[in-house]
Amino acid sequence: MSEKRESHVNELLKQLCSQQLSGVSAGSSEISRAYQRCCRTLDTRPLVCDENQVKEEIRKKLSTTKGYNVAHTYIDCYDNLVKLDGPKNRGGVLYFLTLLSDSKSKSDVVALLKTNPASSFRQSDSTAVAPCVLPNRDLAVKNRNEVLVKPRYATVVLSPETFDGYSEADLVRDLLFVFQGIATNAIRWEASRMCYVPQPAIKLPKPKLDLACKLAELGFLYKQIKSFVDQRLSEQSYGLIGQAFCSAIMQELREYYRLIATLENQNTLGKLSLHRLLVWSHDTFDQLRLLSSLCVQAGYLNGGALASSLHTFLQYGDPNFHLLVKKVLHITTRPLLEMLRRWIYEGECCDAYGEFFITVDSDTPEDLLWESKYSIRLEMLPSFISKQMAERILLIGKTINFIRVVCRDHSPINFPFSTVATTNQGLNDIIGPDLNGHVSEVYKITSSHLIGLLKKKYLLCEHLTAIRDYLLLGQGDFIQHLMDLICKDLSGLSSSLQTSMLQSKLETAQRATNAQYHNVDVIRRVSVIKLEESGGDTGWDVFTIDYVLNCPLTVIVNQDSRETYLCIFRMLWKTKRIEHGLRRMWGKTATWDRTLPLIVGDIREFRHQINIICCEMQHFISQVQYYINFEVLECSWKELENAVDTAENLDHIIEAHKRFLGIVSERLMLNQEHLQVLTKLYANYKNAINFMDAYDKAHEVLKKANIIRAKRHDSMNLKTKQGDWGIKAADEAAIVQEDKEFQAQLKAIAKIFTNNQSTFSNSLRDFLMALSLEADDSMKFLSLRIDFNEHYKQKHGNNFNGPYINRTKSVDA
Repeated sequence: MSEKRESHVNELLKQLCSQQLSGVSAGSSEISRAYQRCCRTLDTRPLVCDENQVKEEIRKKLSTTKGYNVAHTYIDCYDNLVKLDGPKNRGGVLYFLTLLSDSKSKSDVVALLKTNPASSFRQSDSTAVAPCVLPNRDLAVKNRNEVLVKPRYATVVLSPETFDGYSEADLVRDLLFVFQGIATNAIRWEASRMCYVPQPAIKLPKPKLDLACKLAELGFLYKQIKSFVDQRLSEQSYGLIGQAFCSAIMQELREYYRLIATLENQNTLGKLSLHRLLVWSHDTFDQLRLLSSLCVQAGYLNGGALASSLHTFLQYGDPNFHLLVKKVLHITTRPLLEMLRRWIYEGECCDAYGEFFITVDSDTPEDLLWESKYSIRLEMLPSFISKQMAERILLIGKTINFIRVVCRDHSPINFPFSTVATTNQGLNDIIGPDLNGHVSEVYKITSSHLIGLLKKKYLLCEHLTAIRDYLLLGQGDFIQHLMDLICKDLSGLSSSLQTSMLQSKLETAQRATNAQYHNVDVIRRVSVIKLEESGGDTGWDVFTIDYVLNCPLTVIVNQDSRETYLCIFRMLWKTKRIEHGLRRMWGKTATWDRTLPLIVGDIREFRHQINIICCEMQHFISQVQYYINFEVLECSWKELENAVDTAENLDHIIEAHKRFLGIVSERLMLNQEHLQVLTKLYANYKNAINFMDAYDKAHEVLKKANIIRAKRHDSMNLKTKQGDWGIKAADEAAIVQEDKEFQAQLKAIAKIFTNNQSTFSNSLRDFLMALSLEADDSMKFLSLRIDFNEHYKQKHGNNFNGPYINRTKSVDA
């Protein structure tokens, strides 16, 4: 149906041209050219005008000249035309008919048909419509009552015979079409060569054709830019930043469209030639070349990578180019700026297309939010944002989310400026010197808010101090009293221990010492746990103290940190056990005169040997404890306190705590690098424990011997009181035998002690030699303090090998 209607319209248009050119024969080429110009006017050269305005102008004119009846008839005909779905460009048809009706004579109509169709688009009188002609402007933009209509055809069809009289004016006309990316019959698009080429049949001087080829490059640039924009906008996954880039390109093309409208007007007035066209388009060439380069550079990039590629063009030295790129980049980065605003003000990552340089792992649990949920995507990091600034931006949003989600704090963060994008106080440009200062200010505010929250609401400093007191044995009176309470229980097998009983004694020690003055929340977090048991373990091997923390403090003291604290506690607890055992031994030995009065005269040498070994071990363990407490824990703890007080953000506190644990673990020889030294240290501990076990057995033997002699003396005294002899001849042999057995036991025990002393001395020698090989000066000075008088060096002589520390040099240093 539509094909029949179109053919009927074409026949009517031919008849109209024949009637107006009545003096010309029906088959002449002049009528054919007039018909083609009319078709071009109605189809490929759409009039940009308001259809309703043209309709009203015709109605007013008919009412004035022909009367109201004719005007009403015209309105009825127009309504029928609309209902029948007539020509798409009804406004152009009405305006064309208006021009024909305004012609005063037939000669005017003939001139109208013979001239360039663009020349007819002029205002006929003061009441006529004055349309704005913008050829081939595909962008559908409504601006001040102007509607841009897309042409129906992409190529102007010319009859082959038009090349016979092809002139420079025709070439200029075709170039205006080429400027819009529309190939004509005279200037065609060659895909293989990627350019517009004039046809060889055109009979014009070669300089003019060369100039036309040069001007046709403008059409190629426009076609390249327009195809890039159309292709990218058709891709739904291109993203907001890519769409903003296309919008910026289209905004720059508006100036190009205005230029074409101006050139069309100049051509209508007959004032446009090839050279003038070259002059008019000179500046536009540079602009389109730059826009084309931007499109080529953009390629398939999106997001921050696209912004980075555009930012490289700011290195151009031409100020006009620099201004154009800056304008395009400013529009392109608006979505990125909005994402940045939402992130640093609200902690929201609004990135539906993966364009932002911060990525979110939505599967991350809440307790790992700070560590793993947010990260920087380096491939999307714009080149105008440094990595240091990106890390600060990441910290800002991460801090806000940590406050809201983990800390459960929804109080407003007091920014000293408005967060509304339209205010001058907020962040309005992502490129420029203001970004760094603005991000730094927001970073300080959010970080200080979080640190204040952790210190005041969640008592960060108090809990760290409690860890120092309980897990690092800093609360000396509590640790001493606890060890006095549970030392007998821990000496037995681990299978006989009950956690509830140990927890009860721990609470007793808290109430009996200065630990009772700690915060109630701190006291209830201290608990006793038993490690995994193995065959033959004693209570000393499985006992440990734990300090339980909840979110958000588990971000600082995480599971790895708790395991490190457990290793440190085990090492300190062993040291404290030996110190406690040696002190208990010394106390028992000092009271032998009172507790073992009947045998004390027989064990003087044995007692002297025990005192020598005990003093040697006490010297060793006291120097190790001094090294642990003063060279390691106190110095490192002071550094941690200063770092927490001066921390700018939560990461600084976390790193300071990790550094504290790392230094303590390294200097206490708990890491893999110092495993050999730690093994030798634990060998000395084992020898000391073996000595204490042997002492306990010897003490039991001495107590039994004292009890036997006490019974003998009591028997003698009783017999004496009864008037009998205290000792008879038959009893003397038994007494002598008992004394011999007791002396044999003393010799056996003394031999065990001698072996323990020798083993301890040898293991201590190995430990000192291992310390002297360490690079850490504090470890070297530990060996110096233990062997301050070179006793072990002189004792072992040649067996004391290795780069033993030079005392004179060390002291001078």
